[in-house]
Amino acid sequence: MDFKKIENIFLMTFMLLNIYLLISFLNRSDLQSASTAPDQVNLMREMEQIGIDLPNLTEEYREVYYVQADRNNLLEENIDQLENQAGSIAQDGSLYTSILSDPIEIEGNPDDGFTAADYDVLDEFITSGAVLFGSEYAFLRFDNSENRFVYAQIVEGIPVADGTSEISLFYGGDGNIISYQQSYAGPMTTQGSPMEIITDRQAVEVLFQNNAISSNTTVRQPILSYQRTLHLEDLSMYGPIWYIPVVDAGGERVLRVDAIERTIITEPVIPVDPEELDDSED
Repeated sequence: MDFKKIENIFLMTFMLLNIYLLISFLNRSDLQSASTAPDQVNLMREMEQIGIDLPNLTEEYREVYYVQADRNNLLEENIDQLENQAGSIAQDGSLYTSILSDPIEIEGNPDDGFTAADYDVLDEFITSGAVLFGSEYAFLRFDNSENRFVYAQIVEGIPVADGTSEISLFYGGDGNIISYQQSYAGPMTTQGSPMEIITDRQAVEVLFQNNAISSNTTVRQPILSYQRTLHLEDLSMYGPIWYIPVVDAGGERVLRVDAIERTIITEPVIPVDPEELDDSED
C-alpha cells in the first residue's frame, strides 16, 4: 500500500476543507454587514437630507463603569482655605457661591468667541488653589444661554455633566469674571463590572428616531459623560450618558441619551442656591 500517496490525499482534502470553511465564514460576514450597514447609512443620509448638520461621529464601542459617590460635606469643611473671595454655602452644603476680590480678565466675548489665551487663564485659575478640588475639574463647554464657562469633575476620564459636580464661571458684561459657583460630588469609586455602551452615532440616531431633533438643526460633538442615576441619603450612583449639545431655531440646548439603555433622559435637576429661590418668589 502506498502510504505516501494516501497521506498526500488526506493533506489535500484537509486543505480544501479549510478553504471551504474560510470562504463560508467570509460570505456570512459580508451578509451580516450588508444587512446592518444600510439602515445606519440611510438614517445618516435622511438626517443630512433634511438639513441636520452632523459632527464627525464614530462607531467606537466602549465599556464603562457605574461609579459611586458617598455623601460628604467637603465644600463646607474646606471653604476657610479660600482667599480673596467672599463666599456662601447652600444650607445642604451642595453649592458654594463666590464673589472674587480680583476679577478674572479675558479678551474674548460670547459673540466673537474666546481665545486660547482666555481658556489658559481660566484653566490656571481653576487649578491655582482659588477653587476647591480644582485639579479634579476640566473645561466642558461655554453655556451661551447663561453666559458661563462650565467645568466638570472628571471621573475615570469622563466628565460629570449633570450639574451635581461642576464649576460655573460667570462672564459679565464688562468682559470680566467676578463670580463662580461650585458643586462637588466628592471622590468616586467604580462599582461592579464595566458595561458596553452605545456609540455616539447610535445616540444621535436614538434622538432622531424619537423626533428629538428636527430639520435644520446643528448637532454638536456628543460627549460621553456621567449623570446621577440614583440619589440616596448616604450615597449617589452615576451612570454613563451621551451629552449632546444641539442648536436649532430655539437656540442652544443639551439632549441626553442613556448610553446603556438607549433611551432619551430628561434634563437633570441642577443644584440651586436657596437664596435665589427666595428672591424669585418675591
